[in-house]
Amino acid sequence: HYWSVWHENKSFDNYRSVKPRFCSEFGFQSYTSMPVIKTYADEKDMNISSPVIELHQKNAGGNERIAGTMFRYFRFPKDFESFVYISQVQQALAIKTAVEYWRSLKPHCMGTLYWQLNDTWPVASWSSLDYGGSWKALHYAARRFFQPVTVSAIPSEEGSTVRFAMVNDMAEEVDIDMNIFALSTDGTRTPLKSASGTCGPDAATDMTEIDLSQLAEGTLLSWNFIASNGMTGEGHHVPETYKALELQPSGLEQHVKALSDGQFEIEISARGLALFVMIEADIPGRYSDNLFDLAAGETRRIVFSARDKDFPLHPTFKIFDLFSSQSQG
Repeated sequence: HYWSVWHENKSFDNYRSVKPRFCSEFGFQSYTSMPVIKTYADEKDMNISSPVIELHQKNAGGNERIAGTMFRYFRFPKDFESFVYISQVQQALAIKTAVEYWRSLKPHCMGTLYWQLNDTWPVASWSSLDYGGSWKALHYAARRFFQPVTVSAIPSEEGSTVRFAMVNDMAEEVDIDMNIFALSTDGTRTPLKSASGTCGPDAATDMTEIDLSQLAEGTLLSWNFIASNGMTGEGHHVPETYKALELQPSGLEQHVKALSDGQFEIEISARGLALFVMIEADIPGRYSDNLFDLAAGETRRIVFSARDKDFPLHPTFKIFDLFSSQSQG
């Protein structure tokens, strides 16, 4: 069990200071999602220090720890719902940092189980599922960082380089091709390097490395990959912190089309860089994907499946991203 990041308020990088054989308990809190919060809090209660919000936090110092970590990595959220959104983004980042590093140590580390899966009541907690079963940001991220075949970006201890580790949980070897880019804050991608590698069955091995001095100041690293078994993935790495980025307006637009059986297609496009795009509906349901990035000119189609397929009204969708959720003043 490793709880120093949450209980001792250490940085996410601290997960890389330990090399467990099997880590069966570690976690980081976030707020429950806004549709759930609205079931127990009125508009006047939408403040992290309000008595109602504090009542729905049962870990001593939990809200302060969420806020303190947020100010370490992000700029101040512009409002309460943005605070809730960024709390879920940072929870996903914390667990992703741990899992990706520990998986890259295979066969030294052969397992990770984060705390926790679900909630027994609507509360700020370590869970990746909201009370009622809807997915928080962490659960969408977990589907990617626990994918049987993936590529993880692991920064060096001094932060000057990033190594890309292939991880394969399958019983057969896989070939992986990846492309690495410099990603500017206006959403432009510039190719840096292409790499290929073979990862044996039930193994992890390094594919390539990038010297971060190649990046201009304020630029991110991004990549995508495809494996010979059809699995794909993408990601980004920020050399410093998100609050150090001079993000520009992402220009997100959405177009919604009703499908059948309570399903809706949401087409989201970006004119600039949109980090951690998160869709939120005003009715319960599940998304085909969530918590993803868009570069300038990119479009993503997401299918939302309403829990109640006979719901008579057209849902309203709100789109969050990092730029639009941070205070710009």
